[in-house]
Amino acid sequence: GEVMPDVEVKIGENNEVLIKGETVMSGYYNKPEITAAVFTEDGFFKTGDAGYVNTADNTITLTDRIKDLYKTSNGKYIAPQMIETRISEDKYIDQVAVIGDERKFVSALIVPNYDALKIYADTHGIDYETVIDLVKKPEINDFISGRIELLQSQFTSYEKIKRFALLAAPFTMESGELTNTLKLRRKVVLERYADVIDGLYVD
Repeated sequence: GEVMPDVEVKIGENNEVLIKGETVMSGYYNKPEITAAVFTEDGFFKTGDAGYVNTADNTITLTDRIKDLYKTSNGKYIAPQMIETRISEDKYIDQVAVIGDERKFVSALIVPNYDALKIYADTHGIDYETVIDLVKKPEINDFISGRIELLQSQFTSYEKIKRFALLAAPFTMESGELTNTLKLRRKVVLERYADVIDGLYVD
């Protein structure tokens, strides 16, 4: 389609179409973190569409849909990347994959910082033999749960991670779970950890 008058367009990472102009929304109401997640630092809105600009006739061709918003089974929209970014700020957490699309609540697969977690366990007398053993420890899960709760204190109830699973191996490019720019391949993660995810939703 043709670019509208007074709208500035450029192509960003992963060929995402970015737009700026007076007709573009300024943000989500009372949702500063989600707003920050969908705008670039220089004020362009991330449309979630991949494509390219035809400069000859000032048109845009869309090639794919990449916007990463989830809609829970309760009809609430969440921004998984915003949640993942916030939770990953914790020094005991290395990687996060938020689950929630068409689910009744938000859950997550969490790859802890194993070295930091081992130091914590050793300091607090928590016995373990392997990383697999460590991430299954109730004391460790309670510890991580408390840290997650503090990090998401500003989230609305439907944005909060209700349950999570600690993984004994990280997401990697070699396993196909990360792109070459270290972004999650969500489809791969969902398929590979389907049983673990389903277990998070068992009442």
